[in-house]
Amino acid sequence: MLDRLRTIPPIIPALLWLALLAAYVLGGVPFVPFHGDESTVIFTSKDYAYIFLDRDWSRVTYEADPADPEKATEQDLRLLNGTLTRYLMGLTWQVAGFTISDINAQWDWGADWNYNQSTGHAPTEALLHTLRLTSTLLLIVGLIAVFAIGWQLGGGWIAYLASLYYALNPALLLNGRRAMMEGAFIAFSLLTVLAGIGFLKRPSLWRALLLGVAAGLALASKHTAVFTVAAVYATCMLYLIVQAIRSREDAASDAEFVLLPYAVLAAAVTGGVFILLNPAWWSDPLARILEVLERRQDLLGGQTAFFGGYASLTDQIAGFLRQVFLAQPQFFEVQAWQVWLSDQIQAYEASPWRGFAVGGSVVGAILLCAMMALGLSLLLRGPVERSAARWVIGLWALAMLLTTALLTPVEWGRYYLPAYPAVGLVASVGVIWLVQQVWNRRPRRYPIPEPTPVPGFDGIPLPFDDDDTQT
Repeated sequence: MLDRLRTIPPIIPALLWLALLAAYVLGGVPFVPFHGDESTVIFTSKDYAYIFLDRDWSRVTYEADPADPEKATEQDLRLLNGTLTRYLMGLTWQVAGFTISDINAQWDWGADWNYNQSTGHAPTEALLHTLRLTSTLLLIVGLIAVFAIGWQLGGGWIAYLASLYYALNPALLLNGRRAMMEGAFIAFSLLTVLAGIGFLKRPSLWRALLLGVAAGLALASKHTAVFTVAAVYATCMLYLIVQAIRSREDAASDAEFVLLPYAVLAAAVTGGVFILLNPAWWSDPLARILEVLERRQDLLGGQTAFFGGYASLTDQIAGFLRQVFLAQPQFFEVQAWQVWLSDQIQAYEASPWRGFAVGGSVVGAILLCAMMALGLSLLLRGPVERSAARWVIGLWALAMLLTTALLTPVEWGRYYLPAYPAVGLVASVGVIWLVQQVWNRRPRRYPIPEPTPVPGFDGIPLPFDDDDTQT
């Protein structure tokens, strides 16, 4: 029997595992409690019709002071939010047989639930569930990316553990299943990390193009992906500097000369992809950057003034620890929604599709935090020439933790989503290392059996595989 199992191609268990997790992610889509921003994001999918069906570019290019109130509203949303999700949703509703006349109006946050439901400011159930698939399928793309990144960190156990954490994370499931930007944001951010690893390990023209496209799509999904993109490119530059220093001692090393032009090309492609997907930026990109920054500042200022932001750095860190390590889903931000969503929330929480918070309690959160700290310390040490993947993942994870902890002004769960994949991957490194140390101290020092490598996931040694870090 064991001999037969060994003959199974290694890709088969990996695909079965990912299919099982993907089925779980998809299974909860119909039960997710509604959020008003779903209406707004669906409303913006009209851009797909303007561009690809009507060929009316005047509706999506920038206008200083639009006379049409509807165009002014659309332009505000176009500047504040990513554009990629709206195009993908538009394609989805077209393929599903809907037309632009079926698209709801923007959610009116100044009115109550009944008004919005009765006046066309909420999508129909059929449209909502159809467009939730767009975001959910992208969330599954992120799941595959997490598995691949985990394999790059040292092999199958990390890949399986990190992908399990991702697929069961209640906050990721809740927000990624909704018809919002979060699915695309998480997916393309993780693909940027994965592309960055491949680029540093073997710099080439096509890998530079792949990194540039992934990063551009991430920025077009949601502007806050800039922190992931910046972290990956900063790691490339840091790696370049270290390699340049090493090359002075090793005349045969010319990695920095290969890496620099490709990195510049990747950055140029990133900017090009983002601009291409944002017609409102075409006329004056620099002016749009400044305007978007100003609008974003006003939006966050309004949110903190109305909902109450963090009063101090201590409160901010406490909120970060609650949201990231306890990781309980936050179904609404406006308190009145507690009444309107109570039945939906109870049904979702009682279902098997809600996910499972690995932290979940104070004790669990402490253990998860400890494993993440251990994993991060393992990732950031070791010889650089053998650890391109560790550098990308370690510095990216550190950037996600710091930016969500220090730059999030209000305790809204979806603002902390970038931290979850980082926590899952890094904590998995710590868990596997700890288990291996315990296993290796058994009287018979057999190593932990490692799943057979999957073709295409050419992992690198973990720090505890290096001679200078053996215990």
